[in-house]
Amino acid sequence: MKRTFALLALLCAVCAYASGQSKESEIFAAGGHSVSGGRGDTSVFQAGARFAWRLLPIGGVANLQYAVDVIPVFVVNQPLQSAYGVSFTPFDLKLNVTSAKWHPYAELGGGVLFTTHNVPIGTSQVNFTPQAGVGVQLPFARTRNFLDFEVKYIHISNAGLTVPNPGVNTVQFKLAVGRWGSLLPFGH
Repeated sequence: MKRTFALLALLCAVCAYASGQSKESEIFAAGGHSVSGGRGDTSVFQAGARFAWRLLPIGGVANLQYAVDVIPVFVVNQPLQSAYGVSFTPFDLKLNVTSAKWHPYAELGGGVLFTTHNVPIGTSQVNFTPQAGVGVQLPFARTRNFLDFEVKYIHISNAGLTVPNPGVNTVQFKLAVGRWGSLLPFGH
């Protein structure tokens, strides 16, 4: 399973790079709280950057995009002990509707989280982060810059690396500022 996931992520990255299609980048901050289905009383905050490439146009009204998130700031506030860490999401597929003034989207992804303490407490410092979200990109007038608002569900779990494996289910709200056509936010 891990090998298949890694090969799929590598294939998407190679296809995106080789396609020479449009690029996108953004810097973001997100935060939220745990919801039912896992350990409770936990809040999270993360800040990082996203780099994305268009894979496939869909009928002139949408496109499929491959993205990578690099998250050097990830804070998990949980009972008894907060954990600080870094996260990397090497696999994120995003369906953008581009025919409207605002660009709504839906995405699915997965990554890994490394923390200074076990998340949840008594489990592991290495966790996986499958996620799904919906959002909208709002273009700035007469520029290639945009604001991005997203609501996403992120499950933080060690995937059975240790027992027990209760996980933390979070709903997070993301705010980002980005630029179409460049992998450098606000670059040329």
